[in-house]
Amino acid sequence: MPRSPLRRLCTLSAILGLAAVCAVAHAQAVAPGSGASQNPQQSYSLLGPAPSLAVFGQRAANSFGYTVNSVANDSWDILTSPRYIGELPGLLEEPKVDYTLAGAAALMGAGFGMDKIMQANLHSMAPGTATDLQNISYDSISVTTGLMWVYGLYTGDARAQDYAIAAGEGAGIATLADIGIKAAFGQLRPYQNHRNNFAFFRGGASFVSGDVTPMFGLAAGVSEYFNNAWYASVPIYSLALLDGFGRMGHNAHWFDDVLGAALLGAGTTELIIYLHKQRETSGPTFQIVPVSPPSNAPQSGASFGMGVALAW
Repeated sequence: MPRSPLRRLCTLSAILGLAAVCAVAHAQAVAPGSGASQNPQQSYSLLGPAPSLAVFGQRAANSFGYTVNSVANDSWDILTSPRYIGELPGLLEEPKVDYTLAGAAALMGAGFGMDKIMQANLHSMAPGTATDLQNISYDSISVTTGLMWVYGLYTGDARAQDYAIAAGEGAGIATLADIGIKAAFGQLRPYQNHRNNFAFFRGGASFVSGDVTPMFGLAAGVSEYFNNAWYASVPIYSLALLDGFGRMGHNAHWFDDVLGAALLGAGTTELIIYLHKQRETSGPTFQIVPVSPPSNAPQSGASFGMGVALAW
């Protein structure tokens, strides 16, 4: 399908927007007085000196190895999580967890309450417009996440690489989980039953949206890299929501499907980021691919991971 001018314009805007956000974040990190520079008079730039081809290749190889090892370790941690079921009561006593669960429940309740209103206003959207909204979301978020990873390789920012990888992992795992959720709940799509948004367990595949889920998974990784600052989280999550509006414009989903997908996608990426942080201190269970020290790391006797304080 040929790209519409609107799709091209919005994708380009997303690329330029990410470049601007990176510039702001990088300038704040290395500006004189920020504490990141040893010399207050040292000049700085957005990307710094270009790495040699050998350095860039080593960083890419490290990133690939780290990805393979992370997928193996994250999968193991998730599959073996039932062994920690005894810790669940204590976890539920933490206010942060209670507030998160209450917020998610309130969000889903609002979604069910607004289902028919949203469906009435969006289901008559022109098919071309709905498709454009989806494509803008796909292109913009995918490009943004990819550029964040490339930015990490170019500058040696291992945190950017790690969060981009976690975003990809979260999106993929959440998409697989979505298949099971669809089969379990069996909600009919709006075009199958316009009047009943509670038509569950009828062999449908509406709840939750499989298209929207990975978009929010990727968006969460980008937002977390910028510490959920408004200038990053608002645009990236808005772009993810565009996909949901496009799916509703095709009359393929209820609003609760979109919100459920948002919670699933973003929540899975948050889980992956949490697991990565835990392994910074506990160390990984598996090392499938050897990871060499990053080129800009001190050449001591210690070994390094990708550069995010992981000991391999």
